[in-house]
Amino acid sequence: MPKIFTKTGDKGETGRFDGTRVPKNDPQMEVQGAIDECNSAIGLARAYVEDGQLNGILKNFQSLLLVAGSEVTNISMDNRLPFITDGNITAMEELIDDVEEELEPLTNFILPAGGKASAHLHVARAASRKIERRLVSLRETNEVNPVLLAYFNRLSDTLFVLARYASKLTGLKDEVWVNPKS
Repeated sequence: MPKIFTKTGDKGETGRFDGTRVPKNDPQMEVQGAIDECNSAIGLARAYVEDGQLNGILKNFQSLLLVAGSEVTNISMDNRLPFITDGNITAMEELIDDVEEELEPLTNFILPAGGKASAHLHVARAASRKIERRLVSLRETNEVNPVLLAYFNRLSDTLFVLARYASKLTGLKDEVWVNPKS
C-alpha cells in the first residue's frame, strides 16, 4: 500500500484516473467531493444503524458511490473501471417500493429528523441533491452520463425513504412540518 500522503496535491492540483492533473476546484473534482460528502454521511448514519439489513443496503450504496466518483473523473471512459447502470436505478426503485410498504403513507411534509441514523440519512439525502446540482453544472462544459443524473435523483429519493424507515426502526414517528401560517 502506498503512503497516504504524496505531496502531489500541495499546490492545489489533483490527479485523475488517466494521470492528468487538474485544479482541486475543477468541476469534476467538485462533483467528486460532493459524492465523498454523501458517502461520508451514509457512513456516519451506519454508525447508528443496528438493523443488519439496512446496514447492508447502506454499505452497498457506499460502494456504488465510489463507482460514481470514479466515473465522473474517468474522462476517457476506461472500461477497466465500473460504471453506474440503469440496473442500479431499477434496484433503487424496487427498494423504495418495498420499504414504502413498511411505512405509513406520507400525507404531510416532514422535518429531517427522527433519531441519529435517520437524521444522518437526511444529511446524505441533501448531499445527493448537491451532487445533482454539481452534475448539471459539470454538464455545461463536459459530457456527463445521463444515467448518473438519474442515479443521484433516485438516490436522494431512496435515502429519504430509508431515513423514514430508520426512524421507524427506532420507534420514532415522522415529525410533521407545521405551517407557521396555520
